[in-house]
Amino acid sequence: MSTMMLQRVGLIVHTDKPDALRFTREAVEWLSQHGLQVLLEPEIARALDMPEYQCDESALCQSDLLIALGGDGTILRASHLAAPRAIPILGVHLGRFGFIAQVKPQDLRAAIARVQAGDYTIEKRLMVRAIAYREGEPICDALALNEVVVTKGAVARMITLQTYVNDTFLATYSADGLVVSTPTGSTAYSLSAGGAIVDPACEVLLLTPICAHTLSARPLILPAEKQVKVVVTADDGEFHLQADGGEAVSLRSGDAVRVFRAQERTHLIVFDPVEFYTKLRDRLLWGERVNV
Repeated sequence: MSTMMLQRVGLIVHTDKPDALRFTREAVEWLSQHGLQVLLEPEIARALDMPEYQCDESALCQSDLLIALGGDGTILRASHLAAPRAIPILGVHLGRFGFIAQVKPQDLRAAIARVQAGDYTIEKRLMVRAIAYREGEPICDALALNEVVVTKGAVARMITLQTYVNDTFLATYSADGLVVSTPTGSTAYSLSAGGAIVDPACEVLLLTPICAHTLSARPLILPAEKQVKVVVTADDGEFHLQADGGEAVSLRSGDAVRVFRAQERTHLIVFDPVEFYTKLRDRLLWGERVNV
């Protein structure tokens, strides 16, 4: 059981999801009728023709609760706003494959009532921070709930990634890129690249090469207190750094990226916690034979 003074509720919405605006309108009206201040991003307020609820990002970050209506990507976006201020997130699943969000849209009212009654728990998910350096000076500082990726650009050639763990040389990967993932992100990009699935309760980092040009380059699992450094080396070409699939930051040969456990955590509201391994069966069809 947890308790919070619930007065201001911000909504983060993925408008491309089916019925997202309809569910958002219903949520806004219900929240307002129950005496709660509702905060909407400008584009959502305009789409709903509800200018009275429009706010800027700084106001949204003063919410007591953020409701993310969409898929897991919407929760990732909400986490970047919420984590620095430890704002809890209630994930509402509107997508086809939600591994983080728990609440169905038709259950949102009941979920909010349970939050008001203190009938919930908080899962504090591990996050990572990535800082990119050029000639010793920081050029980028990014926070991620799922993963940080160093990857090649549009040109179809491999890149060379000198990789260190706590400044001890590990390997030089010739690959399309490298994923440094949290346990939460182990079912995302890292999994697609052949990485292990890790229970989000574990305090570890995952290091997963993308299409490495050697059979000896296998994914690694590291203690969360370790720090990973990746140095990009190549004569030419484009290289990028991305956190949680967000805006790509351009890198040059010789740039270094340090990835480490962040001080921030993503606070997820959970009701009647669904066992992680049940999700593996239900959403990944774990252990089942798939007939094509």
